[in-house]
Amino acid sequence: MPEAGDSRRPRLRDVAALAGVSTMTVVRVLRDPEKVAAATRARVEAVIRSTGYTPDLLARGLASSRSGIVAAIVPLLTNSLIAETVQGLTDALVEGEIHLMLGASGFSAPQEEELIRAFLSRRVEALHLTGTSHTAASVELLRGARIPVVEGANLPENPIDMVVGYSNGAAAETLTRHLIARGYDPIGYIGADPHDNDRARDRRAGYERALRGAGRSPDATLCEETQLEIPAGGRAMAVLLDRRPDLRAVFCSADAIAAGALFECQRRGLAVPERIAIGGFDDIDIAGQVVPALTTIRVPRYRMGFESGQMIRARLAGRPVERPVLDLGFELVIRDSA
Repeated sequence: MPEAGDSRRPRLRDVAALAGVSTMTVVRVLRDPEKVAAATRARVEAVIRSTGYTPDLLARGLASSRSGIVAAIVPLLTNSLIAETVQGLTDALVEGEIHLMLGASGFSAPQEEELIRAFLSRRVEALHLTGTSHTAASVELLRGARIPVVEGANLPENPIDMVVGYSNGAAAETLTRHLIARGYDPIGYIGADPHDNDRARDRRAGYERALRGAGRSPDATLCEETQLEIPAGGRAMAVLLDRRPDLRAVFCSADAIAAGALFECQRRGLAVPERIAIGGFDDIDIAGQVVPALTTIRVPRYRMGFESGQMIRARLAGRPVERPVLDLGFELVIRDSA
């Protein structure tokens, strides 16, 4: 038993000594309690509670080659979109008694690489990654680790292992074509910074592809890139309106940006959609609550996480995954803003 003032965590042998049993009996209480006599089990459990003892899962993992931990690397922890996907992933994994560990890369591929190294050193059993922009070293690490890897929220040409997502480019092209079909011209674009962000890069590419398909040339003066925040969307919209007073519509690569753009138009007394139309992406809660409500792209965020978790569970159980690349698609939601 640790001495008073000893800051080290209680160990298995401490619990065994206090309970007057062998260390093997403590292990049995933790792993197979029904195999231990009731009185002995109660005594050991009382000591565990009083000492705050927790088993060393890393040591157990070294012995069993299992850690029971899956890691997910997300761009931000403050984004509600990511929260829905993580919840779906958690719900799928908990059914297999697998726990989830999180890390945030800040939309930085080098930071993602650091997190991958840290998680692999802790013997995680699988990894879920948001997006498909990775350093070459990250890809090499993951392929060499020989553990299940799921890339989410896009459809890469050369996946590391498994994929659950949708085509960001096709979705952006669909919304931009809707604006074109409604007769808006010129159509601007406000998007997130594409650096280390394949989703933002593909959404701008989809916007430009739709313009070219309609015989229009993409124009850099109609485009602005900013942060994924409502105030940033307002500031970017102000820049576009000052630069191009003839602007008639804008496609925003995220609903948070689109809401900020809408508020800026309202501050300037510009009627939406009569004077300027606005389209978003993601269909977060605010999209249907602002006035006018936002036309946007809806993607199955929760299902994306849940399907990823199901894939990981199958692979860890030694079962084949019938569709290692799963395209969940998207939906154009037409509301009053366009």
